[in-house]
Amino acid sequence: MKDAYAKGKENPGRADPASTIRVTDRRHRFDQDTAADATEPSPRYPGLVTELKERALAAESKLSEALNLLRKREAEADDFRARLRREMERRTRTEMEGWLKELLEVLDSLDRGIGAADPSGPSVLRDGLVKIRNQFLSILSRHGVQPMALTGTPYDPHLAEAVALSPAAAPEDDSKILEELRPGYWLGDQVLRPAQVRVARSSAAVVSEPGSGKAPPSGS
Repeated sequence: MKDAYAKGKENPGRADPASTIRVTDRRHRFDQDTAADATEPSPRYPGLVTELKERALAAESKLSEALNLLRKREAEADDFRARLRREMERRTRTEMEGWLKELLEVLDSLDRGIGAADPSGPSVLRDGLVKIRNQFLSILSRHGVQPMALTGTPYDPHLAEAVALSPAAAPEDDSKILEELRPGYWLGDQVLRPAQVRVARSSAAVVSEPGSGKAPPSGS
């Protein structure tokens, strides 16, 4: 032991073979991984992953079908609500027209009462009936009801019913309305009740009696 120590002291530049340190290079080499990746075959999906992928695609397809069906049902519901609203509006309008026509009959009675009042007698009754009639017309006006003004206009079968004919004073007066025997009324821009009128006819036409209900032939 002493001899070995002495030898080491004598030769300090020489290392003891038993005490030599070995180093292993464990650093990652990129060129080796690239070569390994190039030689390895491309991986395949395992069976479970493939099945899950197919299920996901099927679920997506069913979801798309369900959304399309939902949109279709929503469109049908919107159409149904629109039809129901139109039907309710039509029924409401029909009921209102019937109610207004009944009120017009009361207004006709007031007109007949005013016409029957003696102009030479006391004006209290007549003035009272006129005020009631005007109030009646004001209330109807708030609901869109307006009286027609057809006297002197050409006869239109869509607006009036010719219940009487009279000789025309001039050829240009042929087929003109001479008198409104029963007033007609508008409801907005539609006819609520057509008027009953007396129409002028030329001397060649046969004059009918009031209440005949015959309209004058057009273009004659």
